[in-house]
Amino acid sequence: MKYIIPIIIIAVISLYFFLPASKDDDSSAKIERLLNNLVESGERKDINVVMEYFSPDYEDAKGRTYPVIRNIVETAFERFEVIEGGYSNLIVSTTENENGDTETIANLDIWIKGIRSGSAYKLIGSQDKPQNIEIGFESVMFGGWKIIRVKEN
Repeated sequence: MKYIIPIIIIAVISLYFFLPASKDDDSSAKIERLLNNLVESGERKDINVVMEYFSPDYEDAKGRTYPVIRNIVETAFERFEVIEGGYSNLIVSTTENENGDTETIANLDIWIKGIRSGSAYKLIGSQDKPQNIEIGFESVMFGGWKIIRVKEN
């Protein structure tokens, strides 16, 4: 009986390391669901759910890391009574980088605005002129996705 838990742990670890990684042919639909959930969570100003979509290893070209992004989002949620956002023109592609690792990239146009005292403030792009961005994703165990970087185009 005392060996059951260690055997289960070893079995799970073995499966993780020795089973081949699955090809995710449905990554585009999963990324779209993630982005929809991210927009909804942002509009609800739910910092914990928003940050669940970011990898703890997040780092972008401007040197922003997970804690920096969390601080930016918290500040926006505190400063504005309402947050609204959306995206369009989503293109998801999966490529192999120079190290042989698979990389999933989403290119999209995005806008986010904050509303305070009835006045709207452009945070990223606008509905009539959205900002084009590229989001890098990593696939995590059990089919989830995390944002590892964002690049403004």
